[in-house]
Amino acid sequence: MRKWVPVLLLVGMTACAKVAPAGADLAGKTDMASPAAPPKPGDGKSPTISIPQLAYAYAYRLSLPGDRIQAAIDRDEQACAAAGPYACQLVGARLDREGEGVAGAHLELRAVPDFIAHFRSGIESQTKADGGHIAAATVDSEDLSRSIVDTEAQTRAQATLRDRIEKVLAERPGKLADVMDVERELAKVQGDLDATNSELAVMKARVAMSKLTVDYQVTGLMAQGGALRPLRDATVGAGHTIIAILAAVVTLGSVLLPIALIGGALVGIAFAVRAHLQARGRRRDTAMVGGG
Repeated sequence: MRKWVPVLLLVGMTACAKVAPAGADLAGKTDMASPAAPPKPGDGKSPTISIPQLAYAYAYRLSLPGDRIQAAIDRDEQACAAAGPYACQLVGARLDREGEGVAGAHLELRAVPDFIAHFRSGIESQTKADGGHIAAATVDSEDLSRSIVDTEAQTRAQATLRDRIEKVLAERPGKLADVMDVERELAKVQGDLDATNSELAVMKARVAMSKLTVDYQVTGLMAQGGALRPLRDATVGAGHTIIAILAAVVTLGSVLLPIALIGGALVGIAFAVRAHLQARGRRRDTAMVGGG
């Protein structure tokens, strides 16, 4: 095994020397915050600008009549299904009911920019047609440019190391134990490479398909945030308080009633015994006076 150690060290050093570090790869590209130097007159070259890899997240909160919420979420979910899995994917959906009515709903999708643009262009008019309005709309983004560049550089380094280990394994046959050690090292490098490629694929998928969440809430005075919401909450709270007091009284009565019954019985017995003893005393006194 000792003769394989210098070979493996040489392979690792060569792979690191051949592949530039992630920071160097990113530094070679022009950042949006730092414009490239202007080209020299007459050289016919334009500045190279790297496009930021942004993962967008769109969020809407729609205020709708309670009887239109289920139809609205069903329509948006069906539009996603009709677009196909390569354009839109359903992440999750929830419909909240209160009694026999609908209290609200939540929809979460992942979709390509074209689907998002089409959805955003028609959401206001569609919401007005349903008798509601857009209560809130937000757009957030996360720049994954550096993470993607660093991960790509890491995959290149791991792929180079894997290829060189495979070459060493093919060109330098040795003892079975030494070969097994090299193959285990090769399997480890390949596993790291697969994991890094998976991580890279997830980041690129986040850039390619944006997150879209829509919350549907009931409009009107009794809706969340309505003018009568504090009164409704106070009424519900008072009801809970009254029920809690009644429950406490029943619990206390169930404990005190047996004690009261037992105590009353003991007091009654004590009075009966006392009365009996007093009657005997009076009879004895009468008998003594009659005999005298």
